[in-house]
Amino acid sequence: MDISVFTLGCKTNLYESQQIIAELQKDGHNVFCGLQKADVFIVNTCAITKEAEKKSRQAIARARKLNPQCRILVVGCASQKNASQFANIDNVTFIKGVADKENIAKHLNDCGCDVESLPSVYTHFTDAIQERTRAFVKIQDGCNNFCSYCIVPYLRGRSRSKRIADVVREVASCGSLEAVLIGIDISQYGKDTGESLPQLFDALRGMDIRIRLGSLEASVVTDDTLQALSNINFCPHFHLSLQSGCDSVLKRMNRKYTTAEYSDAVSRVRKVFPDAAITTDVIVGFCGETDEEFEKTCNFVQQIGFADIHVFPYSPREGTVAYKWADVDATVKKQRAEQLTAIKYQLKHAFCTKMKDSVCDVLMEQRNNGIWEGYTPNYVRVYYSGECKAGEVVKLKLTELYADGMKGEKLL
Repeated sequence: MDISVFTLGCKTNLYESQQIIAELQKDGHNVFCGLQKADVFIVNTCAITKEAEKKSRQAIARARKLNPQCRILVVGCASQKNASQFANIDNVTFIKGVADKENIAKHLNDCGCDVESLPSVYTHFTDAIQERTRAFVKIQDGCNNFCSYCIVPYLRGRSRSKRIADVVREVASCGSLEAVLIGIDISQYGKDTGESLPQLFDALRGMDIRIRLGSLEASVVTDDTLQALSNINFCPHFHLSLQSGCDSVLKRMNRKYTTAEYSDAVSRVRKVFPDAAITTDVIVGFCGETDEEFEKTCNFVQQIGFADIHVFPYSPREGTVAYKWADVDATVKKQRAEQLTAIKYQLKHAFCTKMKDSVCDVLMEQRNNGIWEGYTPNYVRVYYSGECKAGEVVKLKLTELYADGMKGEKLL
């Protein structure tokens, strides 16, 4: 049977789709990613924003156009949040939420809706099929933070962690030269099992594979964590979630740190990893954000000197604490997003400029128009016109700024 698996949303969703594919392949099905004509479509949905839910419904409509006789199975966060939005759509035969969605292969011929209660412990059904030069290895699920703007804890449940032994086994067998440890909030790793991130990193010592981390909270950037990272084959890129550079906004967001504490975490990183890239996310126009508060954010991100910033205008999300609060005017949010994005590019340019003439091991990922693209350990995109192959690590000298990164030349 031809089965299409279509994924919306985060890297964790992508990993879980690859688990679904692994299970389907075990049963002998012809499975592929993306929307193309198939007998069955599995849509792994996202609900981080209202727009994400809309895109999930649009994906279902596109599947029906590709094959009006198909069956469609809907899984993931959008169906966990509101399964009824999919219940009366033609061709949708089965709906499942977040719990146990990796086993959707068992329901190909079923009809109905099975949105179970969210689990309290981590369950691991199968390793994901790895189809990229960088492997994603999920180590954690769920979130305990309950930020006032975020729906995720209500859809994913409380934090739960994969055991260290299972993480190490999967990293060792992933078949890639680089593994990214991901989850909904990996900063909470091990708090439910009595293990910890430093213990996990210690268990990865001696592996040739490069280790990269997903998003972290500043609170876990401790001396123990940094020491453990310095002893492994670690890619020094820290994506430290910020959201606002103003303490009063952070308090309204229910973020559990101050800008001073965040700055201290960055200082600790740079003492151990001087060339580390520090990247982040920032929400502009959060409820009640004044011009003065936004200006503090602009000043703070320049003070930190981020290598890159993901800028998001605030989007109210039904079901969150902040949903009922007064919103900032859309035009103001757009202007602030444009202003912060301009700062982002200045900072990114400055970080890349500091990398000029350095020699880096670049993991090559893909070739476009005759030019290879890959990443340095600290996540600078490099463009290389020489010969290599996908998944190969090439030692290159970074010579000049180019596009959104640097050009690289092979050493003679």
